[in-house]
Amino acid sequence: MSNIAWLDTSPDEERQMRELVKLFSDNGTLDDIGIGQVRDALTDQLFPATSTVHTRAKYFLLVPWIYEEAARKYTGTSARTKARDAERKLIEAMRQAGHTSGLIGRVAGASVNTLPSNLYWAALKRLNIRLDDPQGVGWNVGPTPPEGFPTRVGNGLDLNQEQASWLQERILSSAPTTYLAHLVRHGLEVDITDVVLPWNHPALSTASDYTKALVDHARLFSLTIHGAGLLYNLLLAEKFDVSEGSTSYVQDYRDALDDWANDVAACRSDIAGWNGHDFWKAVDRGRNTPVPLNTRLFVDSWLTAVRGGSAYDPARSPALRTLVADRERANKGEQSRLNNDRLLRAWSGASGAGRLVYRWPNVQVLVGDIREGLSRAAS
Repeated sequence: MSNIAWLDTSPDEERQMRELVKLFSDNGTLDDIGIGQVRDALTDQLFPATSTVHTRAKYFLLVPWIYEEAARKYTGTSARTKARDAERKLIEAMRQAGHTSGLIGRVAGASVNTLPSNLYWAALKRLNIRLDDPQGVGWNVGPTPPEGFPTRVGNGLDLNQEQASWLQERILSSAPTTYLAHLVRHGLEVDITDVVLPWNHPALSTASDYTKALVDHARLFSLTIHGAGLLYNLLLAEKFDVSEGSTSYVQDYRDALDDWANDVAACRSDIAGWNGHDFWKAVDRGRNTPVPLNTRLFVDSWLTAVRGGSAYDPARSPALRTLVADRERANKGEQSRLNNDRLLRAWSGASGAGRLVYRWPNVQVLVGDIREGLSRAAS
């Protein structure tokens, strides 16, 4: 294990900003109505060490290999500089070898602004691969890099059996009670890319009661709060039609709200039996501080309407329209599209209109890469 004593700031802050940028480019994760803190608290408990900006599982090895090698030869900021240079060499080597699926820097090459270490830094710590202490940073990585790394990349971004087994063990030992750990232990017989939503995975049936309950909280929150996101987009569509007078999205969102109401009706008994107190306890377990009161009041008001039946036609409910509009204005302030015509004109037709899936596409890649790596050796 090698150490690097940083003399400047770590990439954690940079990684957080990059994740925000990625979030705002994905209409399903935009947080106009301010429920992102609830979403993220549930996600971090279900799928720790994941991020919307992650691409391939192999980076959990590539980054430590680079930084550990730099620490053997250099110290302080020199080690970090050399490591970042090596990351850029790795990108070019991957491109030249044709390993571009999920490659960070696939288009920009070595000139890419955001390096893999910036994106995976916090996740490496969560899986106890990156070990921080007062003297510096150490690395806990078992498999060794291919000969000639980073200019020679071996099997590229694919995991071999040893690498997949090691990463599986890291997840199991660092996050043993999570749904992610359950999936990498008991969910590998299924091709996860065929599973559309996290609560549809057949392995959930054998998970612990704790995991089942947490997934169910996530499922019901995703279902119920989806209507608020659709109603917000309907409000935008109505204003957009008046200001633009061309493309209309109003009927699309009215139809989407009708479909949502049907989905809610089909789950009426589940929603009626959903314990709100237990839900908020589960959310707060994933946070250092409780969810802000104004967020909780908004969510509770919306859920009360759903449970009481008044949300089955939200497009025609003055109270719910006011609830969502007031929440967006309070959450976004001067950036509120409902108040700012310039921002409204830049609306693309959807903003936070998708259901919450709790980074499931990223989980599919991570678990899928491990599954393929383990099966690759057996074939």
